[in-house]
Order: sequence, then structure tokens, then C-alpha cells
Amino acid sequence: MRQAAIVFVHGLFSSPATWTPLQQELSAVPAVADQFDFLFFEYATRPVTWNPLRRMPDLDTVAESLRGFIGDLTTEHERIVLVTHSQGGLVAQRFLFRMLQAGRGRDLAKIRRVVMFACPNNGSDLFLLARKGLIPMTRNTQERELKPLQTSVLETQRKVLDGIVRALDVSRDRCPIPIVAYAGESDNVVVPSSAAGFFPETGVLPGDHFSVIRPNGPDSRLIHAVRKELARALAEPFPLEPQPEADIPHRRRSTPAADVLTELEVVGPIPVPANGTASHATDFFLHGGPVEQLRNVDVVVSSENTYLQLSQFFKPSTSGSLRWAAAEKSASGQILEDVAGEHLCTWLRNHGSYGLPVPEGTVAPTPSGALQRRNIKRIYHAAIATPMSGTNNYRIGPQAIPRAVHNTFDLARREREELGISLSSICFPLFGAGRGKMSVVESFELIWESMMSELAEDPSWSIHFTTRRRTIFDLLYGRLQAKKQAYDQIT
Repeated sequence: MRQAAIVFVHGLFSSPATWTPLQQELSAVPAVADQFDFLFFEYATRPVTWNPLRRMPDLDTVAESLRGFIGDLTTEHERIVLVTHSQGGLVAQRFLFRMLQAGRGRDLAKIRRVVMFACPNNGSDLFLLARKGLIPMTRNTQERELKPLQTSVLETQRKVLDGIVRALDVSRDRCPIPIVAYAGESDNVVVPSSAAGFFPETGVLPGDHFSVIRPNGPDSRLIHAVRKELARALAEPFPLEPQPEADIPHRRRSTPAADVLTELEVVGPIPVPANGTASHATDFFLHGGPVEQLRNVDVVVSSENTYLQLSQFFKPSTSGSLRWAAAEKSASGQILEDVAGEHLCTWLRNHGSYGLPVPEGTVAPTPSGALQRRNIKRIYHAAIATPMSGTNNYRIGPQAIPRAVHNTFDLARREREELGISLSSICFPLFGAGRGKMSVVESFELIWESMMSELAEDPSWSIHFTTRRRTIFDLLYGRLQAKKQAYDQIT
């Protein structure tokens, strides 16, 4: 009995045999075969049945059968990964939904990843053709739920989004589980936009609806993708029980003067393995105090709105403070050159976006100006908060932070390679924990999950967090220590 299990879930009109090519390739990889048992869930799914003594089970029934299968066959496994194809992804989501509905969120804790291939999260375009009479109709109750915007599917997805994807801790009605959605680049049954759905972690692999899960050799992109997801599942920390007294909601209110750090404090390094092995640990640092006092960090990231309009110099936000710190000033403090502001305007004009919103998660680079004298090389401006029309409020889209984290690493790698800038450290603020009204823990966990996906492939970076409040500094230090202890237990 191995410590982990992969539960494969096939799709509509299919069977466990669809996984045979993938199973054979994975079985030849010692890092997978030594760690995982392969389990294959099977359910009835035929185009039509004429036997009056039998009926075709709906997704609720199949999801309940999956619950029993997992409960019966994985009792000795510490970790579970669900790998699904097509409708199998909807079966897995319905299983998660029903578990949360039944108040059994804690029972999901050992599921450390769900990997979906070609799942019709927004419905299947091919079955729209069936309903128009362009391909033969079936009388399968499962097929009816593949109709785009089917109410039952939408209800399931809303619950999975709130109780699984966005969950920060485990309780009876929620459990954080990373879910990754892959699409086939030439799939005309489930197009990439439908396969991605609302999930923040997505990818596209070669193949159509069926060949996307058939590897063409041990070095195929499919095998690399699956191995990567399995390694992440082994390193993924188990969820913790909620500690509401430790969280700090960010509401617009006055901050006691005693809670403001006026001088920079630094803690670190705190090594945390990013890919499950202590030999490839990433060093984390925590900076408390004015962001303009930062030094010796290559890239400092600033959280902006989707218009990439910086805060005014006098604002105490990270954006305003970095803008002021980067500006070239006279001896009397007069602004001679608004380095960050002017270069950001140039970037917007060059990209045809001046005066227009950019997509959430966009990251734009500017020089560090006067901060270069503190050994800070670049400032990255991440579009996180979308202004709500007619109000002074902002909203944070579900993919804004994951995209911003990915784009930050992607931009840093490109600047390192194309511009020859030596970059090896990045400092993040708490995205969305200001005007976005996220709590500190919620922001930190969203950043952490996306960041660890990047570091699993390239752990060479050192990562820094910054805050100017004592209570948040202490809270972040506790979260980093908890992450380290969780990974230590694994390794």
C-alpha cells in the first residue's frame, strides 16, 4: 500500500480503459509508481438503454457512487489525487458539492489535488449541435447536464468555487483543494474557454477531446504535466482548522499609532520546500515597516487598479509610497521626475491602454528610480482591483491574484533573459487586502497557492512580503512558520 492514490474518473460513454495509455506511461516512472496506487472508478454511461429493468444514473447518483468508492478503497492512503476526463470532471465536482452540502468538508482533507482534462465547465458545444439536430440525440440523463449553463452544473460550480477553490481552512462546509483544469488545444467538443471555466489554475495541452489524455511517449507534455501535478499533490499542506481570531479583516478604519511600524524590521530567511524536497527550499523573508525603506530586493510589486493609475505621492498605500520613493527629488523634496508614474503612462500608451482598463492580473514594469540606490532594480505594477462603476468601491475577480502572481514571475524571467537584468528576489504586498476588502489570511493564501505553483518549477527565487502594521507582521510570521512546519512534516 503506497502513501497516495490516484483515482481516475472517465467521461461520458467511456470506461476505465480510456486511461490505459496514461497508466502505462506513469507506471514506468519510478517517482510516480513508487508513491501512488492507481485506482479506476467506473460508472454506467451508455448512449441509450432499452432494458426496462435498468436506468441510466444521473450525476448525483454517480457522485454518490464515487464517494463510496473513495471511502472504501482509500482508507489507508494519506493523500488522494482525482484525475478526470470530460464528464468525469463534473462527476468529481458534484461529489465535492454533495460532501459540502452534507457537512462533510473535513472528510475531503486528504484530497490534495483535482486534475481535470477537457471538462465541460461551461457546457459542451458539440451537444449544442445535437440539440439543433445536426448530430444524433441521445436519451442519456447524464448528457443533459452537459448543456451549457445547466442550472444544476452552475449551482455545483458556485459551491465548489466558494467552498473548495476559495476556501482558506477546513470545516464542515469547506475544504481547500487545488483544482487544475486542462484543455485540448484542438478540442472541438469542449473548447479551451469551457474547460477553463472559473478555475484560476488552467493549462492547454496538445490534442483533441480524446487524444489530450493519450501520451505519445514518456517525454510528452501530458506526462510532464501529470507528473508536475502529482508532485504538487505530495507537497500540498493539509488544511488547517479555522482560527478567526488570528485573521485581520481590512476595513476602512483608523489604525492605532502603536500598530504602525515606523522603522524597518526584517525576519528571515525561512526556508520552505517548494517542490516537496528540502534540497530545493525557497527562502522567505518578512519586512515590517515603510515600504520605501526596503533594500536589497530586486523586484518590488505594487498592487494597482485595472487602470494602472498610481496613488498620489501623499497616500500611505504601497502604490503611493513606492511612487514617492522612486521619484527623483531635489534637496528640498521637490519632485524632479516622477519615474514610476511617467514610465507607467508610457507603458500604457505603448500598449494602447492609456485611459482604458487592462485585464485583471496584468503586470507592467517600471524602473525603480531613486530606489536603485537601495539596490532595488524594478517595480512591477499588478492590476488587481477593478473599480465598480458609480461607486468608490473595488472588486477583486477570482483570477486577478493568481494571474498577477504568474505574470510577475513570467515577467521577471523574461526581463532576466531578454534585458540581461540580474533578478533573483521578489517582494509581494498583500494583494486585495486594502480597498479590495480581503482579509489578510485570504490574500496571503491566494498569493501562496499561486506562488508555490511557480516555485515548484523554479525554486531559485527568494520571496519577500511587506507590511507596515505590527499585527499583520506578526500574523504573516505565524503563517510562514506554519507553512514551514507543514512542509517539514512531509519531507
